[in-house]
Amino acid sequence: MSRMSVEDRRAQLVEAAITVMTREGVRKATTRAIVGEAGASLSVFHYCFDSKAALFEEVVRTIVGRSAGLAKEALTGVATDDDALMAGLLAYWEHVVANPEQHLLTYEVTQHCLRIPELHDVARSQYDLYANVIAIHLRGSLEGEPDDATVACVARYLAVIIDGVTLNWLARRDDDEALAVLRSSVPHVKAMWAAGLS
Repeated sequence: MSRMSVEDRRAQLVEAAITVMTREGVRKATTRAIVGEAGASLSVFHYCFDSKAALFEEVVRTIVGRSAGLAKEALTGVATDDDALMAGLLAYWEHVVANPEQHLLTYEVTQHCLRIPELHDVARSQYDLYANVIAIHLRGSLEGEPDDATVACVARYLAVIIDGVTLNWLARRDDDEALAVLRSSVPHVKAMWAAGLS
Protein backbone atom coordinates (compact mmCIF):
# COMPACT_ATOMS: atom_id res chain seq x y z
CA MET A 1 0.00 0.00 0.00
CA SER A 2 1.42 3.39 -0.98
CA ARG A 3 1.91 6.15 1.55
CA MET A 4 -0.43 9.13 1.38
CA SER A 5 0.92 12.65 1.21
CA VAL A 6 0.21 14.93 4.17
CA GLU A 7 -2.22 16.92 1.99
CA ASP A 8 -4.12 13.78 0.99
CA ARG A 9 -4.18 12.52 4.58
CA ARG A 10 -5.46 15.91 5.81
CA ALA A 11 -8.21 15.82 3.18
CA GLN A 12 -9.10 12.27 4.26
CA LEU A 13 -9.33 13.33 7.91
CA VAL A 14 -11.47 16.36 7.00
CA GLU A 15 -13.89 14.15 5.05
CA ALA A 16 -13.99 11.71 7.96
CA ALA A 17 -14.68 14.59 10.36
CA ILE A 18 -17.50 15.86 8.15
CA THR A 19 -18.98 12.35 8.02
CA VAL A 20 -18.78 11.82 11.80
CA MET A 21 -19.99 15.32 12.68
CA THR A 22 -22.88 15.08 10.22
CA ARG A 23 -23.92 11.66 11.46
CA GLU A 24 -23.39 12.10 15.21
CA GLY A 25 -23.02 15.81 15.88
CA VAL A 26 -19.98 17.92 16.72
CA ARG A 27 -19.83 16.94 20.40
CA LYS A 28 -19.46 13.25 19.55
CA ALA A 29 -16.82 13.87 16.90
CA THR A 30 -13.88 12.93 19.05
CA THR A 31 -10.45 12.63 17.57
CA ARG A 32 -10.71 8.86 18.02
CA ALA A 33 -14.02 8.72 16.17
CA ILE A 34 -12.60 10.78 13.31
CA VAL A 35 -9.44 8.70 12.88
CA GLY A 36 -11.55 5.54 13.17
CA GLU A 37 -13.77 6.77 10.33
CA ALA A 38 -10.66 7.58 8.27
CA GLY A 39 -8.95 4.28 9.07
CA ALA A 40 -5.98 6.19 10.47
CA SER A 41 -4.18 6.41 13.80
CA LEU A 42 -4.13 9.17 16.40
CA SER A 43 -0.49 9.82 15.56
CA VAL A 44 -1.50 10.52 11.94
CA PHE A 45 -4.09 13.04 13.16
CA HIS A 46 -1.52 14.85 15.30
CA TYR A 47 0.95 14.79 12.42
CA CYS A 48 -1.59 16.43 10.10
CA PHE A 49 -3.26 18.90 12.49
CA ASP A 50 -1.81 20.95 15.34
CA SER A 51 -5.17 20.95 17.11
CA LYS A 52 -8.83 20.13 16.81
CA ALA A 53 -9.40 23.85 16.13
CA ALA A 54 -7.24 23.52 13.00
CA LEU A 55 -9.39 20.59 11.91
CA PHE A 56 -12.60 22.58 12.53
CA GLU A 57 -11.28 25.43 10.40
CA GLU A 58 -10.50 23.01 7.59
CA VAL A 59 -13.96 21.43 7.86
CA VAL A 60 -15.58 24.86 7.50
CA ARG A 61 -13.27 25.82 4.60
CA THR A 62 -14.15 22.59 2.82
CA ILE A 63 -17.92 23.01 3.13
CA VAL A 64 -17.81 26.70 2.22
CA GLY A 65 -15.45 25.92 -0.66
CA ARG A 66 -17.93 23.46 -2.12
CA SER A 67 -20.73 26.02 -2.05
CA ALA A 68 -18.43 28.71 -3.47
CA GLY A 69 -17.32 26.38 -6.24
CA LEU A 70 -20.91 25.78 -7.26
CA ALA A 71 -21.61 29.51 -7.27
CA LYS A 72 -18.51 30.11 -9.40
CA GLU A 73 -19.62 27.45 -11.88
CA ALA A 74 -23.06 29.06 -12.04
CA LEU A 75 -21.46 32.37 -13.09
CA THR A 76 -19.77 30.85 -16.14
CA GLY A 77 -21.33 32.44 -19.19
CA VAL A 78 -23.72 34.66 -17.20
CA ALA A 79 -23.66 38.40 -17.89
CA THR A 80 -22.51 40.73 -15.11
CA ASP A 81 -25.71 42.01 -13.48
CA ASP A 82 -28.30 40.94 -10.97
CA ASP A 83 -28.87 37.74 -13.01
CA ALA A 84 -25.30 36.71 -12.21
CA LEU A 85 -25.80 37.49 -8.55
CA MET A 86 -29.00 35.46 -8.47
CA ALA A 87 -27.34 32.62 -10.38
CA GLY A 88 -24.69 32.40 -7.65
CA LEU A 89 -27.31 32.51 -4.90
CA LEU A 90 -29.31 29.76 -6.61
CA ALA A 91 -26.22 27.57 -6.94
CA TYR A 92 -25.54 28.03 -3.23
CA TRP A 93 -29.18 27.27 -2.48
CA GLU A 94 -29.12 24.06 -4.51
CA HIS A 95 -26.20 22.95 -2.31
CA VAL A 96 -28.21 23.73 0.85
CA VAL A 97 -31.23 21.75 -0.32
CA ALA A 98 -29.09 18.82 -1.51
CA ASN A 99 -26.89 18.81 1.64
CA PRO A 100 -28.92 20.13 4.57
CA GLU A 101 -26.95 18.05 7.05
CA GLN A 102 -23.68 19.73 6.02
CA HIS A 103 -25.18 23.20 6.45
CA LEU A 104 -26.63 22.21 9.81
CA LEU A 105 -23.13 21.09 10.69
CA THR A 106 -21.73 24.57 10.04
CA TYR A 107 -24.12 25.99 12.64
CA GLU A 108 -23.19 23.26 15.10
CA VAL A 109 -19.49 24.00 14.60
CA THR A 110 -20.12 27.73 15.18
CA GLN A 111 -22.11 27.14 18.38
CA HIS A 112 -19.60 24.59 19.67
CA CYS A 113 -16.68 26.95 19.05
CA LEU A 114 -18.46 29.91 20.66
CA ARG A 115 -18.91 27.91 23.85
CA ILE A 116 -15.20 27.11 24.15
CA PRO A 117 -13.00 30.21 24.60
CA GLU A 118 -9.95 28.70 22.89
CA LEU A 119 -12.08 27.95 19.80
CA HIS A 120 -13.65 31.42 19.42
CA ASP A 121 -11.24 32.25 16.60
CA VAL A 122 -12.63 29.34 14.56
CA ALA A 123 -16.13 30.84 14.65
CA ARG A 124 -14.76 34.27 13.77
CA SER A 125 -12.70 32.94 10.87
CA GLN A 126 -15.74 30.97 9.68
CA TYR A 127 -17.79 34.14 9.30
CA ASP A 128 -14.86 36.07 7.85
CA LEU A 129 -14.51 33.30 5.26
CA TYR A 130 -18.19 33.61 4.35
CA ALA A 131 -17.83 37.36 3.81
CA ASN A 132 -14.61 36.97 1.81
CA VAL A 133 -16.13 34.35 -0.50
CA ILE A 134 -19.19 36.55 -1.02
CA ALA A 135 -17.00 39.61 -1.72
CA ILE A 136 -15.24 37.68 -4.50
CA HIS A 137 -18.61 36.60 -5.87
CA LEU A 138 -19.93 40.18 -5.79
CA ARG A 139 -16.89 41.49 -7.66
CA GLY A 140 -17.50 38.88 -10.36
CA SER A 141 -21.26 39.46 -10.50
CA LEU A 142 -21.84 43.21 -10.31
CA GLU A 143 -20.56 46.04 -12.46
CA GLY A 144 -18.10 48.60 -11.14
CA GLU A 145 -15.71 48.48 -8.22
CA PRO A 146 -16.71 50.30 -5.04
CA ASP A 147 -14.12 51.05 -2.37
CA ASP A 148 -13.00 48.19 -0.14
CA ALA A 149 -15.15 49.35 2.80
CA THR A 150 -18.30 49.20 0.66
CA VAL A 151 -17.42 45.77 -0.72
CA ALA A 152 -16.81 44.49 2.83
CA CYS A 153 -20.09 45.97 4.10
CA VAL A 154 -22.18 44.61 1.21
CA ALA A 155 -20.52 41.19 1.52
CA ARG A 156 -21.21 41.06 5.26
CA TYR A 157 -24.81 42.16 4.67
CA LEU A 158 -25.37 39.39 2.14
CA ALA A 159 -23.62 36.87 4.40
CA VAL A 160 -26.06 37.72 7.20
CA ILE A 161 -29.03 37.32 4.86
CA ILE A 162 -27.79 33.99 3.50
CA ASP A 163 -27.00 32.76 6.99
CA GLY A 164 -30.44 33.69 8.30
CA VAL A 165 -32.28 32.26 5.30
CA THR A 166 -30.35 29.01 5.58
CA LEU A 167 -31.00 28.58 9.29
CA ASN A 168 -34.67 29.51 8.86
CA TRP A 169 -34.99 26.95 6.05
CA LEU A 170 -33.28 24.25 8.12
CA ALA A 171 -35.90 24.84 10.82
CA ARG A 172 -38.96 25.28 8.59
CA ARG A 173 -38.10 23.69 5.19
CA ASP A 174 -40.14 26.28 3.28
CA ASP A 175 -38.47 26.40 -0.15
CA ASP A 176 -40.68 29.10 -1.65
CA GLU A 177 -40.15 31.45 1.28
CA ALA A 178 -36.38 30.98 1.23
CA LEU A 179 -36.11 31.65 -2.49
CA ALA A 180 -38.38 34.70 -2.19
CA VAL A 181 -36.10 36.20 0.48
CA LEU A 182 -32.98 35.51 -1.58
CA ARG A 183 -34.59 37.11 -4.65
CA SER A 184 -35.66 40.15 -2.65
CA SER A 185 -32.09 40.62 -1.40
CA VAL A 186 -30.72 41.12 -4.93
CA PRO A 187 -32.03 44.68 -5.50
CA HIS A 188 -30.92 45.69 -1.99
CA VAL A 189 -27.42 44.37 -2.61
CA LYS A 190 -27.31 46.01 -6.02
CA ALA A 191 -28.42 49.37 -4.57
CA MET A 192 -25.80 49.21 -1.80
CA TRP A 193 -23.14 48.36 -4.38
CA ALA A 194 -24.20 51.23 -6.66
CA ALA A 195 -24.19 53.68 -3.73
CA GLY A 196 -20.55 52.79 -3.13
CA LEU A 197 -19.67 53.65 -6.74
CA SER A 198 -20.65 57.33 -6.42
